Amino acid sequence: MKITDRVYLVGGDDFGYSAPGDCNVYLIDGGTELALVDTGGGNGEKDILRNVKQMGFDPKTIITAFNTHCHFDHVGGNHEIKKMTGCRIVAHEADRESIEKRGELMLYDMALERGLEFQASKVDAELRDGDTYQVGDVALKVIHTPGHTPGCMCLLMEESGRKSIFCGDTAGANGRLGFINGPGFSLDDWKASIKRLVSYEPDRLYPGHNTFLMDYATDHLKVYDQKMNAAWTTIVTSVG
Repeated sequence: MKITDRVYLVGGDDFGYSAPGDCNVYLIDGGTELALVDTGGGNGEKDILRNVKQMGFDPKTIITAFNTHCHFDHVGGNHEIKKMTGCRIVAHEADRESIEKRGELMLYDMALERGLEFQASKVDAELRDGDTYQVGDVALKVIHTPGHTPGCMCLLMEESGRKSIFCGDTAGANGRLGFINGPGFSLDDWKASIKRLVSYEPDRLYPGHNTFLMDYATDHLKVYDQKMNAAWTTIVTSVG
């Protein structure tokens, strides 16, 4: 699904675009190079790469797969996608160990309960807050947004004068709250991360689940901020 001239949706079970258990998987077109944002839960790699081809791209030009965080539904496709494309797996330093060792932060036991089983993959490069990562002629700024996991990160991109943020599970449309009250979770960190995203005043938001936003993203983040700081905020134990 073409979203903009630079961004495509190539995976995600919310849209029936790849296997059950997959988060939203985005393709970034950098001209001479491509990148994926997340790789799904481990059963949809062939669907994802088929969708890349249907969009008119060669999967072999995917040079990078970003992991927005270490939960299984975002990293389960790492091994197979890396094997099929030769891409580098890139993640924040704080989530690296769980991604490489299927550590407790990955919630791999939950993956097995849902019929998702996959090999772990080496992380080829660590990212830190403030880093800029180049994909062809597209520059992506790393924003460290801990809370959902310690190494949650977002990617800020500018396209045609519009600010876009790939936010994984740090935020979503309409202030939709989806928390994991488990290993690595920190509500205080998450609250601070949302306020930080608001400060960037993005126009567009590409979350890891459910719909993406093509305008007024800052307004949606402000709703998220209000909900997270309300006295009645409830921790919901479901992925996404």
